[in-house]
Amino acid sequence: MLDQLVVGAAPGDAITRNAVLVRDSLRALGPSELYANFIEPGVPGGVRHLSELADRPNRSRPLVFHASIGCWPVLHEIEDLERDLILVYHNISPAEPFARFAPAVADDLLRGRWELERLRGRVRTAIAVSEFNAAELRELGYDSVLVVPPTPDVHRLEQVVPSPEMLGRISSWHADPLVLTVAQWLPHKRLERTLAAVAVLQQEFLPSARLALVGVERFADYAGAVRSFGRSVGLAEPQFLGRVTDEELAALYLRAEVFCTLSEHEGFCVPLVEAMALGVPVVASARAAIPDTVGVAGVLLDDPDDPVVAAGVLHQVLTDPELRHLMVGRGVSRAKELSSATSLPLMVDALLGALGRGPVVDEVARGSVG
Repeated sequence: MLDQLVVGAAPGDAITRNAVLVRDSLRALGPSELYANFIEPGVPGGVRHLSELADRPNRSRPLVFHASIGCWPVLHEIEDLERDLILVYHNISPAEPFARFAPAVADDLLRGRWELERLRGRVRTAIAVSEFNAAELRELGYDSVLVVPPTPDVHRLEQVVPSPEMLGRISSWHADPLVLTVAQWLPHKRLERTLAAVAVLQQEFLPSARLALVGVERFADYAGAVRSFGRSVGLAEPQFLGRVTDEELAALYLRAEVFCTLSEHEGFCVPLVEAMALGVPVVASARAAIPDTVGVAGVLLDDPDDPVVAAGVLHQVLTDPELRHLMVGRGVSRAKELSSATSLPLMVDALLGALGRGPVVDEVARGSVG
């Protein structure tokens, strides 16, 4: 059928989960493999290393390349081995926020956009996971970009038992209410905005409010700066939890009363969909692809740099029952529109369409196509 390539595969990573779901669906149609240059421990089984790409089973068909950052080894392998690509663009973050904390990563991000331009002539079909991403591809000279949401497996959290240990841990915080953020500690996520907003929420409205922040600390200097900032604004008892299991995350969503992300740049933002699917109201910045993802289901802030405004909105969402009821209903409906049950068949059909094949949504869902 089709093979895929991601730059890096990591547990909990949205792009990795997306590619694994696509691979498993494509296997209903024939052999399909997923390759990566970097493979972190704990990644779902069956992800092959980039060095094996030359022996991929579908050499006669285009390679599906998930673009998210520049990488010399990946570019070299593609240029040596692949003349025919299907591009799935998840977004490449702007380099500027990384220059201070991770200059090598900033270089990779700059090179990533250059690589997109360099590979353009090999791409037979370009797919963007949001309209925001599609606009970026058009600026780079791509024509006829398809917009297909990624395939977030957000409902997996409804199928696990929330961790009793995490529920007990949350109870020990005496959080009333609990504000939840799920994001990797990366500069463009602007975690300091959320810390400042919750600090004002505590100081002006709800002293017992607490912030729980789930996410891997990728760069020590940036993590140190975030923690220092939290202390400087007087944020009380922040809970920095790092990487958690699905059972622990389900417990956090169960107890959270609002989900907040004030990121500056997102190509889609899967945690927003997770929160909406589990009935947690969303407050987010009106930046990049976030408005595309949230739609009318959450409250979007035009000025996420103003912690007083952000705190006021959080307070309103937390204390207005009618508003909460409306947001929960709209959020669940929006998450259903974007969940893998809806979006995965669309992605598979877009990939098959690049091969000139018609829709096989029903057959893929039943696993009956050989």
